[in-house]
Amino acid sequence: MKTRYCLLAGVLMLGLATTAMATGTIGLFFDTEGTTAQLVGEPGMVYDGYVLINNSDLLIGGAAFKMESEGGFMIVSETWADGLVFGTLLTGAEIGLYTPIAQFGDDPQSICHIQVFSPTMIVNSHQTIVADPDYATPMLANSSAILFPADGLTSSITLRPTPEIGLFWDAEGTETVSTQNGGFTEIHNAWIMVRNAEMMVGGAAFKLNLDPRVMILNATPAAGLIFGNPAAGVEMGLYSYLPVFGTDPGLLYTLQLSTLNYLMVNAELEIVNHPDYDAPKVADNNAVQWTADGLTSYLTIPVETEQMSWGQVKSLY
Repeated sequence: MKTRYCLLAGVLMLGLATTAMATGTIGLFFDTEGTTAQLVGEPGMVYDGYVLINNSDLLIGGAAFKMESEGGFMIVSETWADGLVFGTLLTGAEIGLYTPIAQFGDDPQSICHIQVFSPTMIVNSHQTIVADPDYATPMLANSSAILFPADGLTSSITLRPTPEIGLFWDAEGTETVSTQNGGFTEIHNAWIMVRNAEMMVGGAAFKLNLDPRVMILNATPAAGLIFGNPAAGVEMGLYSYLPVFGTDPGLLYTLQLSTLNYLMVNAELEIVNHPDYDAPKVADNNAVQWTADGLTSYLTIPVETEQMSWGQVKSLY
């Protein structure tokens, strides 16, 4: 009787220990540290993804799971850890490792490396680790082939062109380099535009760094709620969305500039981040912010024209 009691007590203790174990996770990440579950890139490039196991506290001997995908891209390569694999990531796969992988604490281990590619734009395609068709949940096995349920995680893939914000010397948004006459009477027209966005643009945040020999005479924004100004940093919420698709740019500001009587070669006018942001930003019609590339434009003034006083310049307006 005493022997049976000790055996029962041992079984109960094993059950309690199993219940107290952390539930491992399986998820697709875009870094080996398991910190980036959202891929944001551009079409036409190949990106690496890693199916990582974490928080299992196991000497992992195998796994069984499937990746449920909203699609829009191709998996151009799928490389599993060294072991016997049945199936694929998208149909459901079981793997028995030849050599167990130690995964303890918050130190994720990769069990599958994939490369993804799309020639076209994808927005927020979700990838979720779910159960292999032969199991009720994603599963992990330890080195003794004991199975443990795991939690499947969700990640996302967005591949879209990076918007550009630039100062242009033409209303079509194509010219970033210009040579013009100088002098007090010369006014240089310029346009700050968004291009390459492939979205309905609802706002932007940026700053215009000017060569000190260039000054803004007048800055007229697109209709909207405007905080700040281009030279100090401006945030714009547009009243009407701008369709920026293909080669069509979207106008944010119309500028009139003066270079007084300075001469210059390739003076820089650069779009940079607003002081409250880490990069120039463009918002879509759902108020989702996207990082943009700020362009640098150049102005050359080789010849000055008639000299005038600043009072005479002001009298023109």
